[in-house]
Order: sequence, then structure tokens, then C-alpha cells
Amino acid sequence: MKPLHAVAVSVGLLVWAWTFASFSYLEPRVLTWITFLTWASFYAAGGGTRGLARSIASGIVGVLASATVVWIDLKLGQGPHHLLVLSLLLGILGLFLCAVSSIPLLSSIPANFIGAAAFFGASAPLDAKLVGVLCSIVIGALLGLASQRLAQWLTKPVATVNS
Repeated sequence: MKPLHAVAVSVGLLVWAWTFASFSYLEPRVLTWITFLTWASFYAAGGGTRGLARSIASGIVGVLASATVVWIDLKLGQGPHHLLVLSLLLGILGLFLCAVSSIPLLSSIPANFIGAAAFFGASAPLDAKLVGVLCSIVIGALLGLASQRLAQWLTKPVATVNS
């Protein structure tokens, strides 16, 4: 099987199984859509165990940095210049998510932003739901690794027996 076809088959099978399992047993504690984002970030981070580490670390940093922005914004209050201050904080967040990519473990800018997007997409939780966002990031990256390993297994040549 060609490598691209093997990835397609492995991702399709795992998406099917994961969606059924997560919607049946894990939602809303684990957010399935976030697992799909970080599944993609695993591949964007280069795949393999290094991509797994980068995807998880970068996603977590994106979430925690975004949570910090929301926390600061809440502490500053809703004054007349709130939009200006919030925009400035988000600009600093964007700068930070790019700047930390100089650290090898956080070198995947897409994964940094995917973590931030996951946090804001989950309604910017600063409560127990934040743990669900973080768990979803880890699970998604692990699914990425599983799909890559399954694809590698599917592309292994089959041994033939000469009679």
C-alpha cells in the first residue's frame, strides 16, 4: 500500500473508532473536536515521538498562555478601553506564541496556535473544563501517533513464501 493511502486508511479507521467512543462515553469531558485539531498538529509538528512531544507541549503552552490572557483581561475589568486592552493582550499572545518557537520543544508554531484556538473555541474556560481541554490536546496528539504507526504497519512489505 502506498504511504499516503496507508495514512488515509489509518486515519479513517481511527477517526471512526474514536468518534464513536468519545461521543458515547467521554463528551463533554473530552472535546472530540479538539482532539482532531491536535491530531493535525501532531503531523504539522513533524510526526514521530518528537512531533508527539512538540504537539503536546506546544498545545499546552497555547492553552495556558491564552488562559493567562483571559485571566488578566478579567482582572483589568470592562472599562471604556476594554476592546483596546483586549486587542493588545491578544497581540502579545500572538507574539509570544511565535517567539517561544525558538525553544525546540515549542518549535511548532501551528501547534502553539492550535492550543490557543482550542482554548478560545471551548469558550475560554478558567474552571474544571480547562482540564478537559488539556486532556483533549494530549489525546489528539496520541491519536496522531497511533495513526502514523498504523500507517507504517500497513506499508510494511508482506513476506512471501517461495514454493
